[in-house]
Amino acid sequence: MSKRLVFTNPRNFDYLYTQLNLFSEFSSLSRVVGEKLSVDGEILSLCEKPNSVRAAVSVFDDAVNSGKCPSIETCNFLVNTLRKSRNFDLAALVYGKMTNVGVRPFFFSLSVLVEYFVHIHNPEYALGVVGLILKHGFDVNVYIMNLMLKGFCEKRDVDSALHLLNDMYKNSVVPDIVSYNTVINGLCKANKLVDAVNLMNRMEDEGCCPSIQSYTTLLDGLCKHGRVNDAMSVMERMKSNGISVDMVAYSALINGFCKVGDVVRGKELLNEMLGKGLIPNVMTYSSLVQGLAQMGRWEESAGVVTDMTEMGVLPDLYIYAGLIKNLCVHKKARSAFSMLKLMKKKEVEPDTAMYNTVITAFCKEGLVSESFDVLKMMMDSGKKPDKFTYSGILQGLCSTGKVDDALRIFKSVFEDEAYLEADVVTYNIMFQGLCKKGCLDEAVELYDQMVSTGTSADLLTYTTLIGAYLKEGEVESALELWKHVIDCKIVPDSQIYSIMIDGFCRSQMVNFAKGLFLKLNVFGLSPRVVDYNTLMSNLCKEGSLEQAKTLFQNMKETNREPDIVSFTTMINGAFRAGDVEYVKTLIREMFERDVTPDAAFFSTLIERFSMNGQMDEANHLVERMVVSGFKPSVNVYHYLLTGYCMKGEMKEVIGLLHKMAAENVMLSAEIRATILACLYHSSDSDMIESLPTFSHDAPEEVDIPCNDFLVELRKFHSELPKLVA
Repeated sequence: MSKRLVFTNPRNFDYLYTQLNLFSEFSSLSRVVGEKLSVDGEILSLCEKPNSVRAAVSVFDDAVNSGKCPSIETCNFLVNTLRKSRNFDLAALVYGKMTNVGVRPFFFSLSVLVEYFVHIHNPEYALGVVGLILKHGFDVNVYIMNLMLKGFCEKRDVDSALHLLNDMYKNSVVPDIVSYNTVINGLCKANKLVDAVNLMNRMEDEGCCPSIQSYTTLLDGLCKHGRVNDAMSVMERMKSNGISVDMVAYSALINGFCKVGDVVRGKELLNEMLGKGLIPNVMTYSSLVQGLAQMGRWEESAGVVTDMTEMGVLPDLYIYAGLIKNLCVHKKARSAFSMLKLMKKKEVEPDTAMYNTVITAFCKEGLVSESFDVLKMMMDSGKKPDKFTYSGILQGLCSTGKVDDALRIFKSVFEDEAYLEADVVTYNIMFQGLCKKGCLDEAVELYDQMVSTGTSADLLTYTTLIGAYLKEGEVESALELWKHVIDCKIVPDSQIYSIMIDGFCRSQMVNFAKGLFLKLNVFGLSPRVVDYNTLMSNLCKEGSLEQAKTLFQNMKETNREPDIVSFTTMINGAFRAGDVEYVKTLIREMFERDVTPDAAFFSTLIERFSMNGQMDEANHLVERMVVSGFKPSVNVYHYLLTGYCMKGEMKEVIGLLHKMAAENVMLSAEIRATILACLYHSSDSDMIESLPTFSHDAPEEVDIPCNDFLVELRKFHSELPKLVA
């Protein structure tokens, strides 16, 4: 039968010393120090001095090594002193050395060992120390158990923490409020919110009343995982149990509602909080400011900043930085710049990162000239621009085609004045800008300069330059760089292969492109859809439809989903080869895979089927076109009319004209000529009589409404041969 454990707090060392009559012994020992400098006295003296614990350990170590081990009291006192100064590693070493020479540890020395293992995140070893505590005849108390609960929770091993909590009762140790709060906090951090709620219920059932910390811990955990309604229930539970909701709880709720986008409820809670006389802190306001900013409600967000200032809560850099970041993300660089000015007015100095954020935002929005205004403000404030500052400006200049200006700034900052040292990221910005503008020679010159400064090129460098070489048809230079990539053991990625496959195909080196395609797996890469599309397109162009078919099939078998470009490429290739049946197969598969063509491709397909006289397929595509949300254009109707006319299907022509008239389709001179020619060659003598009569109100313009054209046909049908002639 397990004995009842004594609930002695090991942190109350004065109590322990009194129980063991240690004070009298230490007083006696102090007198000895005055008379004779003993090992014990020297250790005690050093322990009493700030920052001398390591010296005390050194004296202890020398004494043990020389066979003059300090007394049991001094050894344990040293362990405790090391614990107080949080030198857990040294405490564990002293403990190990003293027990090796037969010094018996006191209870608090063993508790220090538990703290040590918790400190180094090995709570499992701490459990082993519990066995030592019992072996030495001491009782395990709730403090020791709480230490281990903390250790398991900090290690995110909440299952072990729960198991240990359950075992506490079996070992006659009653969990206290700290025990429950520790595990509830661990469960919340592990997103085991149901278990956390259940544990709080169990806590109450066991007669341990939750504290305000218990409630706020659970409430905060629920809010952080978006369960704000459950968090509100916890708040109501707090109120019903007579616990006042404090600022921490309100802040957690406000943050939770703002994170799920319910800023209105967040503002209501803020007002409720203020009504109770609670003063929000900067983090409370920060949640609202960021929540409103993320929703694009900039004026309200700025209003909250004003409100908090009036309440005496000054916005910090975090609030301003969050606002500025959100403004920049939503492409409101000018508003972000205004926020920088407001900060200056409020005597809150932006940091370099905030200036860089606004500079980059201006450049991304194409407002490069305004980024220089931010740069001026930054330098006037005494902030030194860094490489990120200039990288943003260079990126902006290059993206707007002002590569010459970018090159001048680059040379001024990184070369002439050597103000900063350019890294590979900065060089890559310049390479991309120069190559995009077609300034390959300047890019190569800059590359040589980069190499001469000892800056190593990366994969993006080679990808950019190889792509530019191939675009200019300089295949040998591209291959030379590619060889350099392999020799330097730079691992290629899919992007560089895609660029080379495309480049070699453009240079009519399809076989070389095929070889690269097949070597992708050597580097653990798989061909991308764009690689298949490039090769299939070139195979179709050179008339190798069967090879393209094989590649298309391989693409599907390797789980690469064909896109609209894949189907467009293969359909065009099949039409070019006259394989109309394969075209039909491709179209069926395209729709089965939910790949929807655009209006232009629908139009092209309808034209080709109409010209082939396959009107059923053409009409089916018109239906799919409408279902896909596209309205058939005049050209689509022209293709259909031409197809019907070629087949002499005059009833279909008249039916289509009815439909076109109902949709107010405008007819060009070319379409009218097609219709007239079709009617003239018709063998149906009653066809003209079947034309409907429409109201006559035709505008005098080149393109006329279809119904007006039908009226004219009806009116002048007897003269039709002359009109056509």
